[in-house]
Amino acid sequence: MARAQLLRGDPGAAAELLGPVLATEPDDVTALVLMTHAQLALKRPVLAEETARRAVRHAPEWPDALSALSRALTALERHDEAIATAREAVRRQPENPYRHNRLAWAYLEEGRHPVEAEHAAREAVRHGPDEADFRLTYAMVMKQLNLLDRARQALRDALSLEPDNAVAQHELAALDVVHHHPFALSRLARGASGLVGALRADPRQEASRFLLDVALRQFLVYTSIILVLLAYVGWRLAEGSAGGARIVAALAVLTPAAYAGFFLARLDPALRRYLRDLLTHGRQRVAVLAAGLALCLLLLAVVAPSGWLTALLGTATAAGFAVRLLTAPADEPGDKGRGLSTYSLWLVAGVCIAVATGLAATDVADAGWRPAAVAAALAAAAGCLFVVFRRRRAGR
Repeated sequence: MARAQLLRGDPGAAAELLGPVLATEPDDVTALVLMTHAQLALKRPVLAEETARRAVRHAPEWPDALSALSRALTALERHDEAIATAREAVRRQPENPYRHNRLAWAYLEEGRHPVEAEHAAREAVRHGPDEADFRLTYAMVMKQLNLLDRARQALRDALSLEPDNAVAQHELAALDVVHHHPFALSRLARGASGLVGALRADPRQEASRFLLDVALRQFLVYTSIILVLLAYVGWRLAEGSAGGARIVAALAVLTPAAYAGFFLARLDPALRRYLRDLLTHGRQRVAVLAAGLALCLLLLAVVAPSGWLTALLGTATAAGFAVRLLTAPADEPGDKGRGLSTYSLWLVAGVCIAVATGLAATDVADAGWRPAAVAAALAAAAGCLFVVFRRRRAGR
């Protein structure tokens, strides 16, 4: 029953079942090994090592006990001991693919001997060609060696053996999301769809949910960068060539729209709904408003008088830069995103708006009002920055 609970992903229930067994039979090696795996799943590596050592002490020749101890030592980051223990298990049972697989993971976690890890993973696949987990281990080794094509092939082989393997689906999608250039939108969309498949196979996979958010935010970041760059070019052209600035302003609207449309056309309807929900929560709502403001200003710049172009395109650039800040992906699961807090981002936006107002005033106001407009803009920007610094000092 405890083994079944572990397979179902409920280590707490497994530990509760094994407790009475070990209370009455403290030398039961099978129960000790299972308890080791349960404690590792519960993130208790110290207890796992204790039970694994008891198992090895009572059955020093049993490879299962050695492999369990190797796992516990890896969790404690005692990698040399973990590798030595895994090697001993391989020596005692060289035809068992699970022993080679454990040795490969011990090398993987240590991170300094990828060639040895590759050899152990290949041996696991050779002795257990029909086991998807061994292909997955081999893929992780290839990923560490930066042989991404071989990693993808190993993951595809794992999925051909076990189509519902959520980990293989996640890792294959992760390769598409992480290893791509900004214009490989088909690959990014394929990776996002693969992450949805991984979540369907195992809804508890927080890593897949996090990476899906990263993928969609990357798309938003790339879109905002295109908008900012083109708006900035138009702003720089505004004083010297009004016609060129209008053309660039039109491109600053059409190019991000085409970029986004190309990506969205490759998403399934469920992912489009997910992206829409992402854009309606937290700071993303502010990003949407800033993007809408930037696009409206760019459209207005296409038909506005020449004297307005500098102000319109400068403000659109600032708004696009705010979108870039607001859409920064998170570093770790649970993070809200890189960069400043939402409060600070509002203040940064205030600085940008104040400076843009000053620039606009110097272009369209009478000469007598220009010094006052510039002074007011600088005062507003200085006030925003003062609040940012004061808030940060108070938070230390």
